[in-house]
Amino acid sequence: MLHTLIAIGTIFLLPLLCYLLSRNQRLRARSRRLAMTESSSNRRFYKRMTRDPEEQYIEGVGYVIGDLTCTYNARSPYIRCAVNPDGLCQDCRHYQREEE
Repeated sequence: MLHTLIAIGTIFLLPLLCYLLSRNQRLRARSRRLAMTESSSNRRFYKRMTRDPEEQYIEGVGYVIGDLTCTYNARSPYIRCAVNPDGLCQDCRHYQREEE
């Protein structure tokens, strides 16, 4: 009698358990997909909100960092100087004023 009840319980509970597990997996996948699309759509605005105070906008070039009066300025939003990419512009031994 006990074996029969266990067999009947298993037959009725197993599909329910499978349904609940697959539903949980679908909901997790959906939330991950939404999180990815949300973060990718906000990514383009993230850089604009976290601008470096040293950045300047040049028409036709975009945002650049570093001292624009220096000849060796890389005119890039990522690298300050072509000679000394990691260094700051102030007190740079390579500084050379750009001639106009």
